[in-house]
Amino acid sequence: MRKLCLLAVLGTLYLVTFGCASRPKIDPNINWSQRIGNYTYEQALAELGPPAVIAESGEGRSADWVLKRSPNMSFGFGVGGGTYGSHVGTGVGVGTSVSPPPRGEYLHLDFDREGKLKGWSKIRH
Repeated sequence: MRKLCLLAVLGTLYLVTFGCASRPKIDPNINWSQRIGNYTYEQALAELGPPAVIAESGEGRSADWVLKRSPNMSFGFGVGGGTYGSHVGTGVGVGTSVSPPPRGEYLHLDFDREGKLKGWSKIRH
């Protein structure tokens, strides 16, 4: 029984750690300032994949891509037992909890109405 519980806990930890969506592989040597005015939203989608967050307004579109996500894990585990007459019961439970939004580093790109890059920044949450 203990081996089964340990296996369940390790499996859950593996899924939490490695089961998240993949992040884009962004070359750290890219000079985003040189791309202003000639890099398009469509090029960003092709190069970086779909953004994690998109916001649109009358002035254009903003998008954020996850560069690095800080570890953010919450896990609950409980064991209980009880008796009733000559019968004995044991139980194991795994619970979930509400966690804050993921912290990390994001690439924030601003595009004008024509879809051309007009600004960029790296954001840490």
